Amino acid sequence: MVMHVLKSFVLLLLLVSHNALADDQNTSLINADKTVYINLLKTIKESKISNDEIALQKVLLDKLINTIPATVTNSTLSVPTNVDEYNTLFNRYIDDTLKKDSLTKKIQSIDTKIKSLTKEIKSLESNNSAERTLELQSALYTKSFLDFKDQNEMMANEMLSIDKMLNESLKNITFDSENLSKKTVTAQDEALKLRATIDNFLVKKERFELLGDTHDKGISTAAINTKEDAYNKAVRATITALFSEFSDALKSKNKKVFVLEKNILDAVSSLENANVIQESIATLLHNMEKNYFGTIDTIKGSTVQEFKNILKMSWNIMSEPIFTVNGSPISMLKMILALFVFLIGVFGGGFYKTTIKRITNNSKSINLATRTILSNIGYYVIVITAFFVALNVMGIDLSSIALVAGALSVGIGFGLQNIVSNFVSGIILMFERSIKIGDFVELSDTLRGHVSDIRMRSTTLNTNGNIDVIVPNRNFIEGNVINWTMHDKLKRFDIPFGVAYGTKPEHVIAVIVEAVSKSGYQDILSTHDKYTNVIMTGMGSSSVDFTLQVWIHGEEILAPSKTISRFLIIIYNTLYANGIEIPFPQHDLHLKSIDDNIHLSLLSAATKSDKEEMIKA
Repeated sequence: MVMHVLKSFVLLLLLVSHNALADDQNTSLINADKTVYINLLKTIKESKISNDEIALQKVLLDKLINTIPATVTNSTLSVPTNVDEYNTLFNRYIDDTLKKDSLTKKIQSIDTKIKSLTKEIKSLESNNSAERTLELQSALYTKSFLDFKDQNEMMANEMLSIDKMLNESLKNITFDSENLSKKTVTAQDEALKLRATIDNFLVKKERFELLGDTHDKGISTAAINTKEDAYNKAVRATITALFSEFSDALKSKNKKVFVLEKNILDAVSSLENANVIQESIATLLHNMEKNYFGTIDTIKGSTVQEFKNILKMSWNIMSEPIFTVNGSPISMLKMILALFVFLIGVFGGGFYKTTIKRITNNSKSINLATRTILSNIGYYVIVITAFFVALNVMGIDLSSIALVAGALSVGIGFGLQNIVSNFVSGIILMFERSIKIGDFVELSDTLRGHVSDIRMRSTTLNTNGNIDVIVPNRNFIEGNVINWTMHDKLKRFDIPFGVAYGTKPEHVIAVIVEAVSKSGYQDILSTHDKYTNVIMTGMGSSSVDFTLQVWIHGEEILAPSKTISRFLIIIYNTLYANGIEIPFPQHDLHLKSIDDNIHLSLLSAATKSDKEEMIKA
């Protein structure tokens, strides 16, 4: 009686929550007991009305009469005293989880049906013949709903009891610690073999089906199902063995439990309804961990293990091949490692370059050019070595690279010949040392400057105007280059000038040499074989040509325009002071014949003296 009242109360709440049945609806059919249904069925059978609605009502009433509510009683659970009972209780927890999930799905389905019936009943007109049928169907669903709900609550209570028993009994259970891992490995191996067999059966079956072979040949659906059942049992055995390891580690408060927890949940993923079982088992394992480790340590251990799981998952994702090169799988991890190795080479080469420059900076035996060669060559060797090591890390066969390089050699010969030429020229310059860092070179009348850097492809010149000019290395190999400071800073400047006809050459030479010697410039060199001299170089159309030859040593030779300007000023002032004329271009015009009219016009316009000259001409 109490149970009936309780059901009626729950049903009332359900109907209210779902807005079930209007105020004028006959709710007695839902709340009625079996006697009401029997009398109503008898009445319907005695009536002579026969249609589909009546037939459906008879079926529904028959179900309401004959449906026996499930007896909801708490199952008797005994506290385990040994490992076998302990593991059996754990497996019962898993079975209850599956039953509870099935009941929950049924409850949700019936709940949806009740809501649909409620809406349909409300939409009917009063005294509609279908109303009685819908009420009976709603009553049947409601009784099933309450029955499943009671069973679901019983499963929930039983799972809570199992959880409590497993926690309390653990301290009294003795595990065979040495053989636990062996049992786990054995169960795992068995599961793997069965899975491989099932997969093999499925492949063969599909192949036979594609060939149109109807014979099962030992791999029928029944045989596959048998193997599937055996596989599920092997997985359950693996989970049970792992749970025993977990419990043993938990009993000794070993932090290994967090790893074992992850292994258990991974093993569960092979079962049907894995998500439901994983959630339930995770709750059980966390409760046990809290009971033995405490909440803080459990959270800490779970967080660490979760972090490890994320790292492991990330590692697996990065290790997955993205593409293949010549049969070698390339993953993101390999590319990152290869990039890391190459960057180490680049930074290592830069560090080597900086170190060499710092060490040799104050060395008197190593000049700037040698220091640059050592640093550049070492840098490129380190970078190229790092590049090939990076290729090896990626798993690319270097012999295949050689083949590719050979295949590209033709393209390089045509498309990249200038780059290759400059590269080779740079190597030649570094080893030949005909041009060194700090040399003052001249490539043309408009391009001269100090060599500030020599690289594999180009050389940098810094002009006296502080302009950096990038010159391809091949220009230094293929063309004429004037190196003003190849051996020393000593150069003879040849400065041309001219004087008017009628001047004695000896006088010109004497006054210019004397003026240069008295100029007071300290950079003018005068020795027995290198001294200031003036020579006559020719007799031009307007002047007698001379060249001042003067030897200059020191930094002034690196500013040739400035140096030449100094001596041109000396020459000009000396010639001017000695009354020696500096000629300008002159041309004599001779007319062999002229028209008479033009001749008369010129005479009339010319002065008297001019006329006399013109008549003589």
